[in-house]
Amino acid sequence: MNVVKLANKYGICLVPYGGGSSVVGGAYHNGCVVIDMSRLNKILDFSEEDLTIIVEAGARVIDVERWLNERGYTLDYHPQSFQLLTIGGAIAHGGTGSHSMSNIDELVLSLDVVLPNGELVTIGPRVFIRTAWPDLRGLFIGSDGALGIIVRAMLKVRPLANYYVDLAYVFNDIEKAVRFARDLVINVPGPHRVVIHDRESSRLMVGEDGVIALIRIRWYNEDFVNIMSSVTNKLAIKYGATSVESGLVKRWRDVFARGYKSQLLMLAQSGLWVDTIDMATTWSRLVKLHNELVSRLGSIDGVYHVLSRITHLYLNGASLYSVIVFRQDEDLYWKIWREAFNVANGIGATISHHHDTGLLKRDFVKVEMGNQWGLLRSIKGLLDGNNIMNRGKLVW
Repeated sequence: MNVVKLANKYGICLVPYGGGSSVVGGAYHNGCVVIDMSRLNKILDFSEEDLTIIVEAGARVIDVERWLNERGYTLDYHPQSFQLLTIGGAIAHGGTGSHSMSNIDELVLSLDVVLPNGELVTIGPRVFIRTAWPDLRGLFIGSDGALGIIVRAMLKVRPLANYYVDLAYVFNDIEKAVRFARDLVINVPGPHRVVIHDRESSRLMVGEDGVIALIRIRWYNEDFVNIMSSVTNKLAIKYGATSVESGLVKRWRDVFARGYKSQLLMLAQSGLWVDTIDMATTWSRLVKLHNELVSRLGSIDGVYHVLSRITHLYLNGASLYSVIVFRQDEDLYWKIWREAFNVANGIGATISHHHDTGLLKRDFVKVEMGNQWGLLRSIKGLLDGNNIMNRGKLVW
C-alpha cells in the first residue's frame, strides 16, 4: 500500500504482474514500475461447510486447484494457461475456464483491492453471498489492473464430482451442431463441458474428419449422469449426428492440457506464428460469425489455417474460439486482427470473450463498449486521477 501511495504522489505508473501468461499485452510496461505479485501466494482460509476459499492474488491457479483436490474440492476452473495463471491475473483479465460456468466472474464472491490512492477496500458481498445494493465487483473483474491492484479474493469452490460419461458425435455441418448445442443448453443443466470443432479444427486438433462435438457429462449422482447422457444422445440423433468413439474426448483433453510453456516455445521456433481469437455472440449470429471469419481470414495471403471451435455454451449464445496459423510477419498479424474485428463488429459479436483487453484489443473494445467506455473512463479518472495504474491498456 505504501508503494502505491508513493507512486500516486509522484505520478509513477504501476503494472501488476502475475503469471505472465497474458496474450493481449496486459502486463506490458513502458517506463512503469512492475509489481511482482508472486510472493503474495498464500491460502488464507478454507471453509468446507460454506464452500469458500480465501486466497492471495499471486497464488497460481494450478497450486490452489491441487490443494483443493487433495481435500476433495475444486474451483473447476481450467484455462489453457492453467500452469502459469495466477488468481489475481485471472480476475484482472476476466479469464475463462475450459467450459461454460467456469468463468472467473462466476467464482468471485469478493476481492480485496488496493486503490490508486493506497487505500485497501473489500469489493463484493463476501459472506453475505448476495446483496441488493450495487455490485461493484464488475468494476475490477476484467479491469486489466487499470483501477487498482487485486491482492486477495474469496472464491466459490465445489466438491469434486465422482461420476462422468464421455460422448462424441459427428455432425454433417456446423449449422446442425449449433442447433444441437442450443437445445443441449435448454434441456441439460450445466456446467456444459462441450467443445464443437469445425472440420478444419477436427482434422488438425483431433485427427478426425467432420464437425466433431466432444462432451463430458459430470455430476455427483450416477443416475443423474445417465439421465443427462440419454437426453444428450437423443438431441444429437435429432440433428442427424453419428455417435463415434468417446475416447476422442480424452484425446482432445490431452491436446488441450499439454505443457503451456513448451507449446509457446515450440511455436516460437516453428517459423510460423499462431494466435487465438476469442469471440462470442448469440445463437442466431453464431453460424454466420463462423462462416465469415473462416472465409475472410482464410483468404488473406500468408494465413495457412483457421481452426475454429465452439467452446462455451450459454442460454443465449456461445463462444467461437479460433486458432490462426500464419506466416511470421507483423503487418500480417495486425491485418488478421483488424479483419477479425471487422467481422465481429459487423455481425454483432465481441472480440474479448476469453482474454480481456490489454494493448492488443484496447481500440477494438472501445468501439464495442460504445458510450460505456466514456463512463468507464470517468470512473478511472475518479479513482486514478494521476493515471498510475496499468497506463494505456483498457482506458487511457
